[in-house]
Amino acid sequence: MSSSQKFLPRLGDIFFVALFIAILLLGGRMINLDGDLPRHLIFGRLILTERAIPSTEPLIYPYENRPYVSHEWLSQVVYQIVYSAAGLPGLVLLSATLLASTFFIIYSYLVKRFSLRLPILFIIAWGAFATSLNWAIRPHLFSMLLLSIWLIWADKLRRGEQTSIWQFPILMILWSNLHGVFIAGVLVMFAFAAGWVVDYLFDAKNADTALGKRLWLALILSIAASVLNPGGAGSWTSILGFVNNQYLMSRMLEANSPNFQLPEMRILLAFIAFSIFLLAVKRSKLSNGQGFLLAGFSAMSLMAFRNVHLYGIVASFVLAEAFIDARKIPIVNRLEATLANIEDKITGAFYPILTILALGMLIILSPISRVLYQFEPETFPVGAARWSKEHPQTGHMFNELNWGGYLALNLYPQKTFVDSVADVTGEVTMDYEIILTTSKGWEELLEQYDIQWAIIEADADLAILLSQEKGWEILYEDDTAVVLRK
Repeated sequence: MSSSQKFLPRLGDIFFVALFIAILLLGGRMINLDGDLPRHLIFGRLILTERAIPSTEPLIYPYENRPYVSHEWLSQVVYQIVYSAAGLPGLVLLSATLLASTFFIIYSYLVKRFSLRLPILFIIAWGAFATSLNWAIRPHLFSMLLLSIWLIWADKLRRGEQTSIWQFPILMILWSNLHGVFIAGVLVMFAFAAGWVVDYLFDAKNADTALGKRLWLALILSIAASVLNPGGAGSWTSILGFVNNQYLMSRMLEANSPNFQLPEMRILLAFIAFSIFLLAVKRSKLSNGQGFLLAGFSAMSLMAFRNVHLYGIVASFVLAEAFIDARKIPIVNRLEATLANIEDKITGAFYPILTILALGMLIILSPISRVLYQFEPETFPVGAARWSKEHPQTGHMFNELNWGGYLALNLYPQKTFVDSVADVTGEVTMDYEIILTTSKGWEELLEQYDIQWAIIEADADLAILLSQEKGWEILYEDDTAVVLRK
């Protein structure tokens, strides 16, 4: 191979660059998908300013002084540091790095394990596209990267490769302080441990007892390590309590089952259908542990749209095993041999690193990125928040739920009524809905919470009723929001 050929990009490099660019192009959408990002930013700012992790709810006044379990504090700090240094473009760049690395790591591991490139690229890319339904700048991006690393380690462990059990609890400590989906790591280990149990029950003579002990020990150590965070075991009770709250789940679009009538959901439906096909024709290629893993995360994605990003990673990782015999197809074998001949002589991660550095500099330094990556006034009350910051109001505020984090980010220490993250019991959300829809008892709730002013949608029935019938004064109004005072 000539010296120039050594610098050719590998198929995985091309995959990384394509994903990275796609995420940059979707950066504006990822910023404005929901109201969570501003909440995470202000929370990170509070932690850095006060040098302490809040143990009580700091942002919404109905839950003031109520115990609050922070299981995302570390990712919030990271986001705030990046935001302070490079603004929203910096957060988009970080997201592109996390997401592209997630699938690049999986692809690289599977290519090395199976000596296959094209079939692996096909299934991993499909999984990545399925997860794009949940691409947003939130702490779950850290979970996606850590899940990919965890799957690789767990796969090595369950196949009997020499690997340290202690790396699991160490990574779990980091994960449980970054995001609540650390539970996914526990589920992966449980699936492989349960798979070993099935192997033992049906074929005890050939079951590797030492392997079983290592799997269960890794699981137990990981569970123990998951409580080493500010919330302790409260992280488990908080997350499970939230997930089992039927009222809150019914109010969250992402907590509902995927609506496969929507065109954007067809990629997920096709992926699930393809996985069923592969399981039917390649069942012998998958272990019982892999079967548990795929079945469990498939069920999670069908129960709640919010789990699709986990399914896309796990399913593509597991289903890659079904392509082991792909080289028996002549054309695939010839292409693979050609690619292997070129790529086996190329080492390092030159192109991924170059992509991050080059495009990163372009995104950070270009003034255009400040226009592309911003909180959109059609989604957030940008004008109303700016006016309120220049004309501070006293007393308790009522606000649109999805605007709570944005208002806190811009108006703190003014506390909001509700936001898209803080309510884990449903009490405030119920009262919010009664007030917003002017249902029976709404005026009594206004008095109970001593609400003096409001930032709500300009065309909301509540805004019209307050201004036209209840005598509230309109202090500011634009196409998105109106500021009213009692």
